[in-house]
Amino acid sequence: MFLSGWGASEYTKTPSFCNTCHIMDPYVEAWKDSSHGDVACIKCHYPPGNEFETKLAALNQVVAYATGQYGTKFHAEIDDAACLRSGCHDTQLLPGPIVFQRNIKFDHSHHLGEAVRGIKLRCTSCHSQIVQGSHMTVTEITCYLCHFKGQVSMEGPQTQRFCLKCHGYPSEPVEIDDTVFGHEHVIKNGVECQRCHLDTVRGTGEVESRACLQCHADPEQLEKITDPENVHLNHVTRHKVECFNCHADIEHSIYSAENEPITSCETCHTGPHQGPKLLYQGKGGYGVEAMPSKMFLAQVDCIGCHIHTEMHGEKGVLEGVAKTFDKAACVNCHDDSAIDILAYWRADLKAEVERTKTVLDVTEGRVKVAPGRLTQEHAEELEHARYNFNLVAYGLGVHNYDYSIALLDWTRETCELIDAELK
Repeated sequence: MFLSGWGASEYTKTPSFCNTCHIMDPYVEAWKDSSHGDVACIKCHYPPGNEFETKLAALNQVVAYATGQYGTKFHAEIDDAACLRSGCHDTQLLPGPIVFQRNIKFDHSHHLGEAVRGIKLRCTSCHSQIVQGSHMTVTEITCYLCHFKGQVSMEGPQTQRFCLKCHGYPSEPVEIDDTVFGHEHVIKNGVECQRCHLDTVRGTGEVESRACLQCHADPEQLEKITDPENVHLNHVTRHKVECFNCHADIEHSIYSAENEPITSCETCHTGPHQGPKLLYQGKGGYGVEAMPSKMFLAQVDCIGCHIHTEMHGEKGVLEGVAKTFDKAACVNCHDDSAIDILAYWRADLKAEVERTKTVLDVTEGRVKVAPGRLTQEHAEELEHARYNFNLVAYGLGVHNYDYSIALLDWTRETCELIDAELK
């Protein structure tokens, strides 16, 4: 009996015993493929010195499974002592920075032991099984909530130092379309990262009162949402409740060029500035395929170039404040040759706009003196030609030189076809 009891006790400590319940299959499979695949379940799930009490709790789970009284939302709490036990992740291995995903610098000593923003974290605050099929994986949801909630202004750029606390700037040149760009000038001149990447943080991480209703029904408990210190003490420090169960998500990434960025024009202007926006995005014109600006593809925001604050009108602020372009913006991110390129673009576009205006005015004049001779198709094309011209002239073609030149070329070609029809 002694040997049988001892054998049963030892067997119940093995992962194969855990897997006898089919409801544990996904967890055991995830554990096998994880970095803890050679660590027995009880090393983590049984806190040191508390094995008997934990075994009783596990026995209750076995009884619940056998009687069909188990729930489908499983929850386990891992004590920090289990992670930091000798031979595992003891504190001697934790101090010092490590490299996380995408060259993000991380130091456990800044997060474990000391309160972070008034909240004492535990190992499983970051290491958890949020991602289905991954056992004890670090997800970035917690990181974003701690670092961005209430810390990032949606109305203006953060300092470069704020971003570099976690990750450095790209050390290698970035290739965008067929252009290579290095960040050396940006860092040297202290340009805020959000001058170009303003929309990298999306969401506020707010807690809606109805989030509490997922677990609570007692009115007294629901009223405690107004006491964040007590809520975090019970849900984060003392017990393991996933942050996303209460908080709305905060996303942090650079938008793909396939998505339209949340440009910051409205930060300074109340007008829509549709012309510059369409040119910058390389769309909206007729007869020319989409041709986004390379800076648009790099997700450079409007305030990446419009950095100079200028008051308009005698009443100054009462009439509005606009951020206007300044050549210093070019030098901040590029070398001095950028000024020469800009000067060439401006001079060439001015000449092309004047040339196109002359051609367009002549063609429209001929149409007026010869009404009825123009086909419906060419009449629509003439309207499109005028639209393209206005888009470049009033949207300022310098926002996308290549696209603007293509639109003006199409406008003149269309006028030539219409002129040929009228002769």
